[in-house]
Amino acid sequence: MTYSGIFKKLVEIIVSVSTLFSAVFPGGYVKANKMPDRAEGTDIRVVSFNLRCTGVGATSVEYRESLMIAQLNECGADSMGFQEANLKWLTYLKQGLTDYDYVGRTRFDGDVLGEASPVFYRKDKYDVIDYDTFWLSKTPDKVGSKDWGSQNIRVCTWALLENKVTKERYVHFNTHLDHISSKAREEQLKVLLSRVNEFIDKYPVVLTGDFNDTADSQMYNIATTALRDSRVIAPVTDDKATYHNYGLTKKLIDFVFVNEKAEPLVYHVIDDKILYAYLSDHFGIYVDLKFK
Repeated sequence: MTYSGIFKKLVEIIVSVSTLFSAVFPGGYVKANKMPDRAEGTDIRVVSFNLRCTGVGATSVEYRESLMIAQLNECGADSMGFQEANLKWLTYLKQGLTDYDYVGRTRFDGDVLGEASPVFYRKDKYDVIDYDTFWLSKTPDKVGSKDWGSQNIRVCTWALLENKVTKERYVHFNTHLDHISSKAREEQLKVLLSRVNEFIDKYPVVLTGDFNDTADSQMYNIATTALRDSRVIAPVTDDKATYHNYGLTKKLIDFVFVNEKAEPLVYHVIDDKILYAYLSDHFGIYVDLKFK
């Protein structure tokens, strides 16, 4: 067995053992908060959620995973983009989101080490026509590469999804930009948008992510030269913060951007708690979209 195989097996054992002791935590049979029905005319619902891959006690992954999975299943999304999805989280999500499959690679070695920015999709409803993970660097096809003073290696994953019945297609990009360097965020986004441009005139495109920057930043200006902020243009929307650090702060740094072929109908920040507990240090977002 290879090193990566051993590591994956070890994580699976840890996750299985923690599940056996889930009575210690809120998990097990968690009742999620009810999500609103899809807006009339919706073609797809997409979700973005930074999962937070560390924590202790009530902020630990083991404490929060069943809460998160219950709420994600309640959302009923067509596709979901996650950030900070390390191997432990990927194992929990694969076990708990039984209607979904995913594409994505981890940022350090493309296999097991580090966080991924995966795209999960309804496997009963969609076929994956094409997909890729690339690194947000000067050499985007080089595994583990980083540039421009980025503190961490950063990746983007995309999936071209085709509805099994209608044959309609859309592309879901998902990413997590650097949290330290504004220069790195701007250059990382430029690399990302160069890949988005390959699809922007062909299909509806959705870009979800934790962008680690606000709507008054140069990063946001770059993003909105190519794409539109669904929060701004959806007729039903809100302007809540998405990063809260477990109730200690309020900052809007997560976005769902779309091209002209995708029309946002509803933008909603998933700011619910379950059993008085936060699901993560971020709130999630869902957006109902109509294809044009």
